Amino acid sequence: MKLDLDGIQADSLVGMLKASYTLENWEGIVLIADKLYSEINNIYETNEGRHAPVENHNVLGLNRSIVYYFGYSMCLKGIALRKQGNNSESRACIKKYAELGWINAIHEEDLQEVEYYKSIAKANTYVIDLLEGKIVVLDEYIDFLRNNKDEMLPGLIHVLESSIKYNYSVDSILAEFQGVIDSMSEYYKTKRNIRYYNDYIYLLGKYYSKRENKADALNTVLNALTSSVNLKDDIGFKKAVALFEVLREYATLIQLEQYKNIMITIIEKNGS
Repeated sequence: MKLDLDGIQADSLVGMLKASYTLENWEGIVLIADKLYSEINNIYETNEGRHAPVENHNVLGLNRSIVYYFGYSMCLKGIALRKQGNNSESRACIKKYAELGWINAIHEEDLQEVEYYKSIAKANTYVIDLLEGKIVVLDEYIDFLRNNKDEMLPGLIHVLESSIKYNYSVDSILAEFQGVIDSMSEYYKTKRNIRYYNDYIYLLGKYYSKRENKADALNTVLNALTSSVNLKDDIGFKKAVALFEVLREYATLIQLEQYKNIMITIIEKNGS
């Protein structure tokens, strides 16, 4: 994949990373993240950041703390590499944002970013461990999620991915967090969190299917379909349709009728 990223400023690159994440363009994220890291490092070194604190990020033409860009670029790259199955390089990225205290920073915002990425690095290490089958870290990761509400939904996605891959039950975990997920449903349905929300429902359907609970699996997939249509999430819709078709032979007449009605609604919305 070739992207012409020359001349694009740091905050525009951040926007590109966010858009690429929504589209699950993992290859593009790696390229853009490397460009962002290089761009912000040039800014840092040009302003003698190695020798003296950068006093005001606005002076540098940045919207955020300089620590944020170092952390965000490597965090997104690490996630993209993990999604591509490259866990070793993902861990290498984690090491780069686990300790950003080497950056000369004097503002409270900078220090908060350093601590934030240290926390996220620990969490993402747990994620890779779980996806590699190291279930022993599950309790520690759940404790992290209990204390970090904003990470709860993406965290449960990782838990579901691991439980589906290695075939173990997380019923008690899902039951514990369901009330919080339900109470934050409107927040999760915002543009920023649509992919998390629909992926959670989709994976929940896969989990129920893996646990031989086909009825709940199909009902959950129908929920995922409705949600993806309402939220205009094409990626989520494609995943949900594929899963429903795999499970079609287990569907009741009522579930098949619901599926048909969802498809009819889409046709009517798009006209003849």
